[in-house]
Amino acid sequence: MEPHESKEGKNPAVDAVQREVMGAISPDGRPPDPATARAEWRWFLFVVIPLGIGGVVALFVKFGAAAGTLVGLLGVGYLVLTFPVWGAGLMRGKEERQARQVAEREVMRDSFKHQ
Repeated sequence: MEPHESKEGKNPAVDAVQREVMGAISPDGRPPDPATARAEWRWFLFVVIPLGIGGVVALFVKFGAAAGTLVGLLGVGYLVLTFPVWGAGLMRGKEERQARQVAEREVMRDSFKHQ
């Protein structure tokens, strides 16, 4: 591990510069802090997905295959209608990668100046 890296393998200086760059270049502003992002993913993985699957299974058991087919069609329709939101998420990821590259170059440039 290099001396300028944290235990997670990320450079805290690069993280700070990346947040500044994201605040300037992204229409959404800075990304959420890592703790908030992890909490949101945990909520999604351990609450939303199991409840959704449980709801579909309950429909199958209670109302039969026709209800399951209807739920499947509605799910596909939901994905199609929410495609712009998924696209925005993909664009956000691209912005974060670009900001990370800019931040890494800036930190590297600054570290060479101080040597």
